[in-house]
Amino acid sequence: MLNHLKYLFLLIIFSACSSSEPEIDIVCEIDNTPDYILKWDISPVIEGNVKIYSSVDPQNFDTENGLIAECPISDENIRIHTNPTIARKYFLLRFDDKYDRIVGTRSQQFNFVQNFRDLGGYKNYDKKRIKWGMLYRSGKIDSLDNESIQRMKNLKIKTLIDFRDSQIFTLPPSSLKLENIIHMPISLYPLDGLEEKINNHEFKRGDACVFMQDLFIDLSKKATTTYKSMFNQLLMPENYPVVLTCSYGKDYTGFAVVLILSALNIPEETILDDYLLTNQYLDKRSIDLNLVDFPLDIQEAVTALMTADEQYLNCAFKYIKRQYGSIQNYLEQELNMTPEKQKRLQEILLQ
Repeated sequence: MLNHLKYLFLLIIFSACSSSEPEIDIVCEIDNTPDYILKWDISPVIEGNVKIYSSVDPQNFDTENGLIAECPISDENIRIHTNPTIARKYFLLRFDDKYDRIVGTRSQQFNFVQNFRDLGGYKNYDKKRIKWGMLYRSGKIDSLDNESIQRMKNLKIKTLIDFRDSQIFTLPPSSLKLENIIHMPISLYPLDGLEEKINNHEFKRGDACVFMQDLFIDLSKKATTTYKSMFNQLLMPENYPVVLTCSYGKDYTGFAVVLILSALNIPEETILDDYLLTNQYLDKRSIDLNLVDFPLDIQEAVTALMTADEQYLNCAFKYIKRQYGSIQNYLEQELNMTPEKQKRLQEILLQ
């Protein structure tokens, strides 16, 4: 009898293990061909094939007649050739006819726009993922050329939330046909004062690092009204898709995204990784200052201002945890993001 119970117990354990989904991570890249390259990593390894479907709508795939490619899972990558088009493509990968994953390119390239990217695909602690094509972050989008306007219109963005100071805020092109343009200015430091210090060679790299650390702490202390209003807009399903912008999509937008990902229960490591992607998608040559004739130490200071540095964000994290105990407490106490509201946001953005 004892051996029988032991066997039954082991059978239950092994059945539970075998029924759990494997960890599947996918990356979608696009090269100059333009081909899409899909790469995947699966743990534990599974056998079988991966079937691939394509769509311009990440919530809608024709899995009956829309198969575009198939290969062994063990290949770990595949190149998908597509005809040049202004429409953005998403892919559904079906592994061994059991496990579905949706993926798109993280960044979408637009002329005269910096740091535009989709927040889709990030996985939270409950193993749910942010839906693709719902929430974007970007630098300013008021200088789009005609081709970029058409490409962005294809994303069907409804709502723009812009955090730029009133002095530099400019409306985006009316041809984008955005339903909601919401200006939520954050004014922490006079920009003309900072520019004057740079022009007078009074701003060195050390000053820049301290400035950025103070900026992120001040965002957590002094921009709470703005970020509270942002969450109110994000809790309205009819506002989506949404794009969050500031001058370079780095600081005001960057901290906004930190708060949103925290409310979605995304791991802090993933939040930091997304923040640091700015260094990949922001061309520092796009800054509005001509630094060619400036001393090297001034150029280094401006580079520090234009860089996403782990220590900048960590200063804000340390301040929040010291003052509130946790990011969750901060969300509830300062931004009125109660557990109920966080759950509602997760229902909108996660799948």
